[in-house]
Amino acid sequence: MAELLGRSLDGTAISSETYGDGRPLVIVSGALFAGERWLPTVQLLAPERKPYVVDRRGRGKSGNTLPYAPEREVEDLLAVLAGIEGPVDLLGHSSGAILALQTAARAPANLERLVVYEPPVFFNDADRIAPDLPERLDALLAAGQGAAAVETFLLEGPRIPEADVRGMQASSFWPQLVAAFGHTVPYDSRVHRSFPGDAAELANIKIPTLMLIGGASPERMVMGARTIAARLPHAEIVELPEQQHMAHATAAPLFAAAVNRFLASRER
Repeated sequence: MAELLGRSLDGTAISSETYGDGRPLVIVSGALFAGERWLPTVQLLAPERKPYVVDRRGRGKSGNTLPYAPEREVEDLLAVLAGIEGPVDLLGHSSGAILALQTAARAPANLERLVVYEPPVFFNDADRIAPDLPERLDALLAAGQGAAAVETFLLEGPRIPEADVRGMQASSFWPQLVAAFGHTVPYDSRVHRSFPGDAAELANIKIPTLMLIGGASPERMVMGARTIAARLPHAEIVELPEQQHMAHATAAPLFAAAVNRFLASRER
């Protein structure tokens, strides 16, 4: 069920799909990911929780007020949390995990627990994303090359192997992916660039936090996630065996069980 969760400070309407009737769990997607792709997972979470899968600005039924800045997305999530009564938990994946961490660092009054899944934060020069990637993606989009922008993002951001990208491009869903999300890849690149994983900022997150990592994820992703977890005051790490960066889509029962187990163990 679609629901308007609130309006951000700049007036942007933020929407979500809601499921279940339990304790609120706000879910923030990563790049190129639609809310409906969370359905297998939220169905496994919904018996005990009420997941709100947020349409990030520029996606789904949410607005897209320009100019874009990552800070606007943090304000979006703060507005979402403020619009939900009672205690709330927050779950973020990939660039959505960065936004979830930045939001939690603001210490919203009703936010009680945090789950993050492989925030793409890298601490070695060889692992880092090129700092000019957002501007190059902007240029491709301005030239009407949305497909090239998505391809460039996939190759340089998550560093998906070229053969896998070619397989995506040959699939029937590629045109829809580009049409729905192509304009947002500079957004996710800017979210990454806005968050260096500063220890002082992470120290502000006092709530219990679960860091999920894939047992088969690339080393650069795992190292970054473990470094972030080590800088959080109350974090634990759970490894999802044989999974990579998309376990919520590829292994929904495993992913949902880990989330439910952590949240249940921290309920007051």
